[in-house]
Amino acid sequence: MNITNIIVGLCSVLFLMVGADKFGAFLDPPCSMMNEIPELIWHGLGVLQILAGILIWLPTYRKYIAGFFFIFMLAFTAVHLIQGTSDVGGAIFMAILLGLLVWNPKFIQGKQI
Repeated sequence: MNITNIIVGLCSVLFLMVGADKFGAFLDPPCSMMNEIPELIWHGLGVLQILAGILIWLPTYRKYIAGFFFIFMLAFTAVHLIQGTSDVGGAIFMAILLGLLVWNPKFIQGKQI
């Protein structure tokens, strides 16, 4: 198993988990901005995250998904920090993983440096 598959697997599980949380609210603590975002948008985001968790396994879509959500995670990290909330650790971690998939350096391709 190469490092790319491990990163894709982690991102997939995180996408599925946070996407499903938009419908079941099982993560604790819940997102501090949950009550500030309209329910329709909140659920739409959940659908996008669940789809991303599935489609990220397809190499054709991987860079598009990783690139979009890399920017998305950075933007929402900034929004959280501007709002004075501190629950941004997951978004930062996921942005780093997605950034690696977009950048795709030799070490995650399994090639010698």
